[in-house]
Amino acid sequence: MKLFADGAIFSQTMQMKQGYTDRHKGEWIMDPEFFARSFRIYWELGYQIHIHVNGDEGLDMVLDQLENNLKRNPRKDHRTVIVHFAVSSPKQVARIKRLEAIVSGNPYYPVALADNYRVHGLGPERADAMVRMGDVERAGISYSFHSDMPMAPGQPLFLMWAGVNRITNDGNVRGPEQRVSPLGALRAVTLDAAYSLQLEKQVGSIVPGKLANFTILGANPLKVDPVEIKAIPVWGTVQEGRVLPVRRPPGMGAVSVLGPVLDRPTMEAVHRAEANSPGHEHGDSCMMAQRLAMAAAEGLFDQHMTPSTTSRLGRQTPKP
Repeated sequence: MKLFADGAIFSQTMQMKQGYTDRHKGEWIMDPEFFARSFRIYWELGYQIHIHVNGDEGLDMVLDQLENNLKRNPRKDHRTVIVHFAVSSPKQVARIKRLEAIVSGNPYYPVALADNYRVHGLGPERADAMVRMGDVERAGISYSFHSDMPMAPGQPLFLMWAGVNRITNDGNVRGPEQRVSPLGALRAVTLDAAYSLQLEKQVGSIVPGKLANFTILGANPLKVDPVEIKAIPVWGTVQEGRVLPVRRPPGMGAVSVLGPVLDRPTMEAVHRAEANSPGHEHGDSCMMAQRLAMAAAEGLFDQHMTPSTTSRLGRQTPKP
């Protein structure tokens, strides 16, 4: 269940203990009384609760409710997730650890906002320490990274780069003590991300028994220069046992989501084999997939698909 505490970081409507430098106030998305009632209801029903919270005052309110409910009705492995985690204090990190919560941080906040917020709204100390994932990692708290797209680019390697380097858009390193390790960042977009969703037995690492869905990178993110992590090329993916290398046929500048483009006879043979496999039944989605694949094999996308459609499919839209 997703609950919402205070406002957003980009609009500076976070609830802040010391307020803002220009004296404006933050906002609650769910006022504290309503939040408390909602939290208790879903806690009693056994839900895992994820909470949007940005400001340190908002975080205190969230942790107060978590602590109250743990005392009243203890739950093991509740995995309550603190989502966004923009402004906090070391004492709050210690409290998160004690209450056995999880942090899902957005490491892009310092990259995009720290330089500006040093002057507008927060001041240097709070701006530089935004998303204090270094403290979280040192405390041994499970954490993951998210993009909250379009608040940050939806690219895991970019999120890793942001968390490991904390280099702003103007080229400054802000809060270097809050940088995380490359291994921690890698886990934050794989195994620990799965853990935060209670899916660690299904995905997140490559071991027997889990779904064979993973990405094959062109370099080891644990061995390259940390500033190069976001530039690591993607060789391809494996999805449910199918190897899908990145292919760039002539005239295609971006990755094709259709995988390898086969000729029509080969495509027909593939679909005949699938149709004759035990338990296979053709439905509307199957027929549509076949027709799309045939169209790809014949190059019909180039003739009949609009620029916006080809862009959504991973094809590069020509520039004007």
